[in-house]
Amino acid sequence: QGKMAARLITVFLNLFVCLLCASAATFPEWCVLPPTVHVQQNETCKSLADIASRKITWEAMRGEEEGRQILLDLEPWPADYNLSVTLSITSGDLVSQLQRGKIAASSVSWWQVGYVYCKETIRYAGSGGGWRPDPLLSPVENSVLLESGVTQPIWVSVVVPRDIPSGQYSSSLSLELSSPHFETLSQQVEVELTVWNIDLPPLKEAKFPAIFSFNPSNLDVVYGKKAEDVKRKFYDLFLSQRVGGDNLYTTVPTNITTAAYLASKGVEWLSLYDVYGAAGVTEQELDRVTGACVNFTDAMVQKVLDILTPVVADYEARGILGNMFVYGFDETPASCEASIRRIFGAIKRKWPLVRTVAVLNWLPPTDLPLDVWVLQYELYNETQASTWTAAGKQQWWYHCIEPSGPSYLNSFIERPLMEARLLYWLGSAHQVGGWLYYSDVMWKRHPASSAPMKRINGTARTDFDPANYIWLPRTDIFANGDGNFVYPGSSGPIPTIRLHSLRDGFEDAELFRMLDLEKVGPIVEPLVRSPTNYTLDPALLEKQRRTAAAMVQGRSSCCHGAGEE
Repeated sequence: QGKMAARLITVFLNLFVCLLCASAATFPEWCVLPPTVHVQQNETCKSLADIASRKITWEAMRGEEEGRQILLDLEPWPADYNLSVTLSITSGDLVSQLQRGKIAASSVSWWQVGYVYCKETIRYAGSGGGWRPDPLLSPVENSVLLESGVTQPIWVSVVVPRDIPSGQYSSSLSLELSSPHFETLSQQVEVELTVWNIDLPPLKEAKFPAIFSFNPSNLDVVYGKKAEDVKRKFYDLFLSQRVGGDNLYTTVPTNITTAAYLASKGVEWLSLYDVYGAAGVTEQELDRVTGACVNFTDAMVQKVLDILTPVVADYEARGILGNMFVYGFDETPASCEASIRRIFGAIKRKWPLVRTVAVLNWLPPTDLPLDVWVLQYELYNETQASTWTAAGKQQWWYHCIEPSGPSYLNSFIERPLMEARLLYWLGSAHQVGGWLYYSDVMWKRHPASSAPMKRINGTARTDFDPANYIWLPRTDIFANGDGNFVYPGSSGPIPTIRLHSLRDGFEDAELFRMLDLEKVGPIVEPLVRSPTNYTLDPALLEKQRRTAAAMVQGRSSCCHGAGEE
């Protein structure tokens, strides 16, 4: 009887504690953060108070996507709440303050910011650091599980419709936490959206285009026979983030069905062929260190022309030949000039509409049959660029694993998120024609794995190794996130906060293109002055972006028919 009484007392005590916890539970501390910062799992609203607010404020052009982060500080919660708490978020319609327009709630999306484990590499300084934010994990049936003892950022974005009046719009997000341990907790987050009377140019009219190479064969390692089924999802994601493009290094002409689809979505720069394919060698197989260069003989030139002739006819019949370019001579030395002249010259003579693009980190002569000279961005020389563009040609910039020095802007996972965005601010200040990147999906892992990304025990931490072992079979050097801006999900791509930051940078660049060049410098320079001289200040970025918008709205050429409130 004594033991029975003790057990009953224990049951009643536990029940009392549970009831007490349920009645005492409150919504955790939360705050709103800009989309330009990484949030580690040990950071809190208090530690980030200098950039935190209590309201989502978006400012955007029509057609633009803007994001914010809501940080939930779960540290004070009891450990036994772990993974028993479910978060769901619902948005209301954004309503014009003057009742002249409404943005449907479906224009607002949200993701749980996930984490990947970054190991240290000898390839560049500042690497590693353990768990770092990068993937954007979609909620399942509009909810995610939360882990106790860590903070959790939630990424929220709005896509502004193109057919609404400019002005102020307001709404709220409803956050709900449910758990067996307590009654449902709710929190309203106020939302304000300022729609500028400016139209973001659609992809087809982009003044700052981007070529981010996508090789669909890289999907095979994860998706196998299902790769073809998910390929369109990857293309659509890249299109939504303004980095639509096909494989730079294709050694067979690009599939016309794929090219026609991308062209129909507004992509104006599509890779037709890498001329090194006719040489039986890939760009990666060349020894660039010793200055090796393929010597294009007359027979090889003719082979390229023979390969392209039926393909070009098909593209011309589809009306998209003007969207195409041929690529080659990726980071090859000046000793390649004769070969460039021979093969690109033959292509331009036969098909003047087909553009030629090459990455050359040396000064090419202006009579070279090269339409777009792509230069590693930190090597920019104003005099050389002016001479080149004065000849009616374009200079684009690129980055890759280089420049990898810790003071240079880059887009590694470990780097401050704002760095990727500032790359395109710097390019805008120098009227760069566009941006190139060698790969947005390259999952070279060690050991090789065919599994898509999964959560670890339902948490925001994931099991996918972000290290890109570009130099396999060497395993002593790798890069975290280099050549990779998406992850493979079970049924399609998982975007990243870095990809969203790239898109923000391209949208900013389109805004700057609406201004005279002499007005862009004073807007950009407070934030970025050179590849190694920049200021990582989220509030200043928003201020300068707002200034640019105000200047553009003062010009009638910025504004189309949707009107103002």
